[in-house]
Amino acid sequence: MESKIFYAKNSDEAVEQLLKSTNADKESIQVTVKEKPNKGFFGLGARDGLFEISYDLLEKKSELKEETTVEENKVESYDKEENKDVEDNELEDTVSITTEDEMKIAKEFVEELLKNSDVTADVDVKLEDNLIKIHIQGDDASCLIGRRGDTLDAIQFLTGLALNKVNKHSHTRVFIDIENYRNKREESLKRYCYKAAREVARTKRTKKLDYMNPYERRIVHSALQNDRYVITYSEGTDPYRRVVIEYKR
Repeated sequence: MESKIFYAKNSDEAVEQLLKSTNADKESIQVTVKEKPNKGFFGLGARDGLFEISYDLLEKKSELKEETTVEENKVESYDKEENKDVEDNELEDTVSITTEDEMKIAKEFVEELLKNSDVTADVDVKLEDNLIKIHIQGDDASCLIGRRGDTLDAIQFLTGLALNKVNKHSHTRVFIDIENYRNKREESLKRYCYKAAREVARTKRTKKLDYMNPYERRIVHSALQNDRYVITYSEGTDPYRRVVIEYKR
């Protein structure tokens, strides 16, 4: 019996490659999955699996027929459903994903999203510690910010999810900005919370701010953490969670 290694999306494709390249006897084929295929996320970060196929050549079958037992001639099924069970339940994912791979996957994901949204923009990616920063620049890109950055936050969440799908053990986080919106929003939030804090200090009445996402709430808490007259805390459940500014008794 001979064997060959093939890279393919699944075992059927690997067998098809074998049959095209050799005069293999179909009934003798046995497939072993060496590395599990990775479908990626929306097709991004996809990797072929590594399959080892053992087989007899047709011209050798008659010579070996009398020497082999019925047990040795059993054909290992490579039915799609059975192969899926093997891949999902018996094999570990041995594909190694580097930080460079993650940056590439994140950029490709964002570029694909822009393409599907008919938005022309430049995508710049850089790594700072364990944070992948993606900056999107373009005349049409601002349409993807959304009300108070809701759409931008969704893009950032989906990109992080794409990385997690490809590498569930990743410790890398994703930060996405469009046309420097994050900095502008941060300055706006600080002005808003400083004004609210002065009001609370003057009236000694508690004030509840607008609903905010976790990123924005952290900005407010950080801006007022050393204030002499007020304290802050959050209440509610996302997405209806807000910062409360209270007079310091």
